[in-house]
Amino acid sequence: MIKNVVTGVLLLLLVFTWVAGLFIDLTGDAGLYAAISRQMVESGDWLNLKIHGVPYDQKPHLLFWLAGAGISLFGNSNFAFKLFPFLFGLSGIFFTYRLAKIVFSEAAGKVAAAFTATSQMFFLYFFDIHTDTVMQAAVMLALWQLAAWFKHRKPVHFIAGFLGAGLAMFAKGPVGAVVPFLFVAFYLVLRKENKEIFNPRWLAGILIALLVISPTLYHLWENFGWDGLRFYFIDNNIGRVSGKVAGTSTDPFFYLYNLLWALLPWTVPVLAGVVLEIRSWFSNKPVNTESASLLGGVLVMFLMFSIARGKAPNYIMPLIPPMAVIASGNLLRFTTVDSASKKILTILHQLLLVLMCLLLVGTGLLISHNWLFIIIVGAFSGLLAVVICRKESNRLKRLMYLSVLVGGIFNLFLNAKVAPELFGYQGARQAVIIYENDKSQNKKLYNWDLEEYELFFMAENRVKNIVSWEQMHTVMETPASWLYTNEGKHNEIIKMGFPIDTVYRIEQRGMNRISLEFLNPESRAESLNPHYLIKTNDNFE
Repeated sequence: MIKNVVTGVLLLLLVFTWVAGLFIDLTGDAGLYAAISRQMVESGDWLNLKIHGVPYDQKPHLLFWLAGAGISLFGNSNFAFKLFPFLFGLSGIFFTYRLAKIVFSEAAGKVAAAFTATSQMFFLYFFDIHTDTVMQAAVMLALWQLAAWFKHRKPVHFIAGFLGAGLAMFAKGPVGAVVPFLFVAFYLVLRKENKEIFNPRWLAGILIALLVISPTLYHLWENFGWDGLRFYFIDNNIGRVSGKVAGTSTDPFFYLYNLLWALLPWTVPVLAGVVLEIRSWFSNKPVNTESASLLGGVLVMFLMFSIARGKAPNYIMPLIPPMAVIASGNLLRFTTVDSASKKILTILHQLLLVLMCLLLVGTGLLISHNWLFIIIVGAFSGLLAVVICRKESNRLKRLMYLSVLVGGIFNLFLNAKVAPELFGYQGARQAVIIYENDKSQNKKLYNWDLEEYELFFMAENRVKNIVSWEQMHTVMETPASWLYTNEGKHNEIIKMGFPIDTVYRIEQRGMNRISLEFLNPESRAESLNPHYLIKTNDNFE
């Protein structure tokens, strides 16, 4: 009974954490995706994606359609934009469970789902929505159904597998199909079914995937012709490897050290499980074909990402669930053996949990001055930890409960207290609040030379983006105009002597790069940069 209560409390903790994340402001790429989604809904054209009236070719439709459904139902809000991409991403946890169940066992499925759902990568990108949030679920659907097809050979699994691969491509492009493709290729090679590689059925699978992505292909052809199709299939993938499209990084270890925080609080067990899988390949025991094929796909993809010049932490999000699957089965076998290695891994994992607790306390002391909130959260966590330690005799389960508790509390604090406070320093949010609190009639908000796309999403009325000095002159010579711009443009405008009513200096900082100077309230002011919101006179005489 007590164990069921503890499980229920931990599940509620996860739900509260995720829900809190749905209301946090947008930033960076998420702001851009939201602006495109809003403009798509307002125009009624869900096929031709545009930003400021210009056709957009960087990402396929799936994320925008999911976000657009929420905006259509609930209006322009953070919750509305995030809801359906979040729910779609959440399905990836279920697909992870089902894949691990096929590859290993029911118990492994539960462990893999827990690893995935409470990893720091998933907590982060369940509130900072990216295309990878959606793509990982589609990838896991494809892997689960393809594994089921290899096991049962039922056509429904084959169709669903390529439907998942198509959805992954519909979320981010051909990169979404790479891990499922590698899984199939490694599986056939390991099973020595080389002739099966040339079976015509794979062409049918490719046609299913092409049918799924057909709206994106139509959009690219209609707006960009052959250049659009080439960009989708070639340039946007190879170009990120070479640096032609995006990125200048030459750090081959970028994803390795990002993986260390992305897997928290499961960094030690997941990496240990992956090592155990590799070690099993050189033992006398039969190789688990599905697990080896999964890891083969993950390692090749990880290598491709590592040598690419275009890098971002969210790129490896789709690799987290397959790694969790691989680790789950290997760790469950490993825990049945009493060895020095197991004790060392347990100690390392416990030390990592202690470090996370210290980081949580340090973050609370540094950023939040709401002592009542900190005391309540600390007392609740301590009480639940005592109950877990006293009522759960199984060491593995006890450690998993505590890990979920630490990860959940840590991210609940971030989502409910830290992130909302820090995201309030974004310039777009401050500008919208000032603008919408003003009671002037017939006012209009403009943006100039700032790429804070969330401004175009969160403002109640549509914001117009201006791109030339001629447009700026027209705006500044129009009564009740509001112009949001940077310091350089502000200084030029002031020199020109336009009829200005008020200039608001906005001390702001974007959230894509967080520094210790910004996190510390004592030094935060020194880390802020000014943007300006300029209001012209309501009436010109």
